[in-house]
Amino acid sequence: MKVIEVKTGMKIPWNARHTLTLLILLSSILILCNGQDYGTPTEDGAGGGEPPPEMAHCNGIFMSYSFGSREREYPHVKNVTAQSWAFKASAMIVNAGKEELTGWQMFIGFRHKELIVSATGASPMDGDFPLDASNGTTFVGSPNTDLKTSIVTAGDFTQISTNIEITGTLFGVAKGATPMPRTLKLVNDGWECPAAKRKGGSMNVCCKRNPKFKVKTGPKTKFAPRRHGDLNIVYDVLQSFASNYLAQVTIDNENPIGRLDRWNLTWEWTRGEIINTMRGAYTYKRDPSECLYSKAGQYYKDLDFSQVMNCQKKPAISDLPPERKDDDVTGKLPFCCKNGTLLPPLMDPSKSRSMFQLQVFKLPPDLNRTALYPPQHWKIDGVLNPQYKCGPPVRVDPSQFPDSSGLPAVTYAISSWQVVCNITKPKAQASRCCVSFSAFYNNSAIPCNTCACGCNDIDTTTCNADRNPLLLPPDALLVPFDNRTLKAKAWAKQNHMPIPKKLPCPDNCGVSINWHLNTDYRDGWTARLTVFNWRDFAFEDWFVAVEMGKAGPGYENVYSFNGTRVPPNNRTVMFQGLRDMNYLVGQVNGTNPLRDPPVPGKQQSVISFKKKNIKGLNIPGGDGFPTKLFFNGEECALPKHFPKKSSGHRRSISVLMSLVLAMAATFALMMD
Repeated sequence: MKVIEVKTGMKIPWNARHTLTLLILLSSILILCNGQDYGTPTEDGAGGGEPPPEMAHCNGIFMSYSFGSREREYPHVKNVTAQSWAFKASAMIVNAGKEELTGWQMFIGFRHKELIVSATGASPMDGDFPLDASNGTTFVGSPNTDLKTSIVTAGDFTQISTNIEITGTLFGVAKGATPMPRTLKLVNDGWECPAAKRKGGSMNVCCKRNPKFKVKTGPKTKFAPRRHGDLNIVYDVLQSFASNYLAQVTIDNENPIGRLDRWNLTWEWTRGEIINTMRGAYTYKRDPSECLYSKAGQYYKDLDFSQVMNCQKKPAISDLPPERKDDDVTGKLPFCCKNGTLLPPLMDPSKSRSMFQLQVFKLPPDLNRTALYPPQHWKIDGVLNPQYKCGPPVRVDPSQFPDSSGLPAVTYAISSWQVVCNITKPKAQASRCCVSFSAFYNNSAIPCNTCACGCNDIDTTTCNADRNPLLLPPDALLVPFDNRTLKAKAWAKQNHMPIPKKLPCPDNCGVSINWHLNTDYRDGWTARLTVFNWRDFAFEDWFVAVEMGKAGPGYENVYSFNGTRVPPNNRTVMFQGLRDMNYLVGQVNGTNPLRDPPVPGKQQSVISFKKKNIKGLNIPGGDGFPTKLFFNGEECALPKHFPKKSSGHRRSISVLMSLVLAMAATFALMMD
């Protein structure tokens, strides 16, 4: 063995020298670790390494954002604005004050077309991953929703802070630049945040309680307060056992013009749960083999999986039809069995709620009564309805129910979570309904936009998806798009308009609505609304909501529908079919299918408006046309232009032409 000699005269073996050096290094590390006040990060994002030095001067809520790294993604393109980059970043929120922060909400003002793929320790309020955060997004704690104070936790960093590790994609940033958010702030009520300070790839802010903020009086809540949204879903646990529990799902439509038809609800089980039985709803897939080969099949060895409702990780759930309402096994539950229809409360409050129950079987290690976890990643959609984005389930105070015995007592749920879903504006060429414009002073109708409802299923080699639609004679709106070509070409030739070699693609919308400006006189004006259903099924309890801008308060009457002003500004009016006319029938074949085109289902009415006390109205200039129009809650695509008013038009001919559509629609209604 090789030895070395030190000045003391001692001879130390070479291996012993290495051992001594290692012991000295370990001792140094231990001294450094014991000298720190904060622990290491945990898997759920709570806690963190040594905090930034700026936090020492914060006596409120400290938040920071640090850009980590980015890597060029495929495809590689020369256009800088179109090049995508995979990035990693981290954010931190710390309660450095003396007041507990419940239900924290951190807003990060992303501005580089960020698409967030994952975030540990938090969930976005604006939807599920992957999330379009190009306009910023708000994160909430998951599972650490509340931040306690250092005073009551003896400085336990895992209880007073949360770390968020963010992964995503961004666009349009030069190679050497550091893409940082625009803002960083706490959006909880009563807190104020100055502009965030930035240094290199990091930014931080210290938010403090506004002393002038008055806390809203009301019952104190142990958990996060309940929020309001377009669609509110509550997941209540009613009964709990060691290996299973009974849950109830309640869906409330709170938007005055929101709606769902044949709703389809999906979520994701994160701990291997299965649905044993259901009441008031059902799942689309019932496959015992999925259960047998799952973890549930290994644990529940004596369970008859042929009778189990669903073992999918992401089940698809729908409402039962009305005929199952009184079924002893699957029905007899309030607000169930309406075929998935959720009407606005303005139309019928009794039809604005759905409810169903499910028995959930759990798996180890969750085999105790208090191990309760709601499903994640909620999504809900319908047939022709608004698009909803749902936030994460947030723990709220247990729901209250009337006592089943009939006594004046209150029964509480064991645990409750709330999921808030909000309507999103449809993207271009992603609507499911569209609008055409026409007017008494112009012979041509402006049809729905090209590909208003998408052109993904169309061979665009035969048509132009980017060209504006051709103007049409009013009667052409009554026939399907495939039968309009000859009319459109003849009309263009008659009016000396160019005809492109490659005609525009169709709108592909199942429902189209014509708004015709009927008259314009000194004291008021009128419009005619016609709804066309090009689908092969009927819409029950249909409605159209029209937002009229500054002309809206002048709404006077509608003559073939029911009309209701939508509070609070009364600029939007909701129109519904009269009793026994609340069905918008589907498309049917013509009288002679070999010769006549299909006939759409249709409803029509004239609407009158007053001009009194409304200054500066220019009806032909745009005030006579809706700024937004909704069918069954879905925002429809509007034309890009209004009908033009020429100075030399002949009024008698224009009025005559404006009556063509009305006469044709009336005749078609009589023939139905």
